[in-house]
Amino acid sequence: MRQKRLVMVFLILSILLLMLGSIGIASPKFELYYKVQSGDTLIGIAREFGTSVDKLKEVNNLEDRQIKAGEEIIIPQKYEIKDDKKNTDNSKLLAELYEDNSNNNYKLKSNNTGKVIIKINKDSTENIDVSNLRTLDYYIKSGDTIYELAQEFNTSVAVIKKLNDLKESDIIKIGDQIALPINNLTPKQVISKTISREELDLLARLISGEARGESYIGQVAVGAVVLNRVVDDYFPDTIRSVIYQKGQFSPVSNGQINIKPNWTAYQAAKAALAGQDPSRGAVYFYNPKTAKTLWWLSTRDTIVKIGDHVFAK
Repeated sequence: MRQKRLVMVFLILSILLLMLGSIGIASPKFELYYKVQSGDTLIGIAREFGTSVDKLKEVNNLEDRQIKAGEEIIIPQKYEIKDDKKNTDNSKLLAELYEDNSNNNYKLKSNNTGKVIIKINKDSTENIDVSNLRTLDYYIKSGDTIYELAQEFNTSVAVIKKLNDLKESDIIKIGDQIALPINNLTPKQVISKTISREELDLLARLISGEARGESYIGQVAVGAVVLNRVVDDYFPDTIRSVIYQKGQFSPVSNGQINIKPNWTAYQAAKAALAGQDPSRGAVYFYNPKTAKTLWWLSTRDTIVKIGDHVFAK
C-alpha cells in the first residue's frame, strides 16, 4: 500500500512539474496532505509514508488527540520541483485529477500555498483478484476489527472484504466465520493462527516433560524445535503427529506427556508460536548425559547449547 501511495504522489508531482513548468513558475514547493479514512491510525500512516508518529503529532499539533476520518493531516515531507520542462498536453490530465467521484482512487487540490492532498480509496474491491489466495477459516473474537485483522495477516481491508463479500455497511460479529488470506504469512505464522487449544496444551505438555527444570529460554527452544519439525518436509506436518512420531520424545514413552504443565510451559509454547526460536532453527535436541542414541546425535551439526540441552540440525 505504501508503494502505491508513493507512486501516486510521484505521478501527481510529475504532472504538476510539467504544467507549472509550462506557465513559467520556478521551483515551487509543495506540502503533502493525507486525507484520513476509516480505520486509519497514526502509526499506520507513519509507516506507510516513511515518517514517525512523533513527527506527525508535531507538525499537526495533535498531542494525544485521536485522528478522525475526513481530516487532512500534513505529512512531514517537503517536495520541491526543479525543472523547466514544458508540456501543455498534460493540463487536461491535471484538471481531471480535480474530479471527486466514487471511482477515483485519489484527488488533487492545488492552491497558492502549494498544497497537495492525497486520498486513497483503500476499501475498493472492484479490481481485486482473490481467486489464487490460500485462506484459513477464522472465527471473530471479542475486540476484532477488519482493519486489525488485515494488519495481522499482512493484507488489506479490501482483500478481506472481497474474500468474504462484505459490503461497507456489513458488521462482523463475535463468532462469525470469515476467510483470511495466508499467502503473506510464514509457515510458522500459519501454525500460530490455526493451532487448536488441544494442540497448544499438547505442546506445553511436551515442553514440560522435556525441559522441566530448564531455563525459560531453554523451554522456548524445545517448543521451537517441535515447530521447526512441523515446517520441515522430513517430519510430519502437524504438532500432534510430530510429538507422537514413534521414538522421538521420551515424555511420550514414559507417560510424562500426560502430566499437566505449569504456567511457564504454556508461556514458552506461546512464545515459540509467536516466532521466538532460541534453538536457531534446530530440529533436534538432546541431553548428552542421558541420551540413548548419543552416537547418532553427535553426528548432527550442533547449533547452540542451552542449559543441559544441545540443539542441532
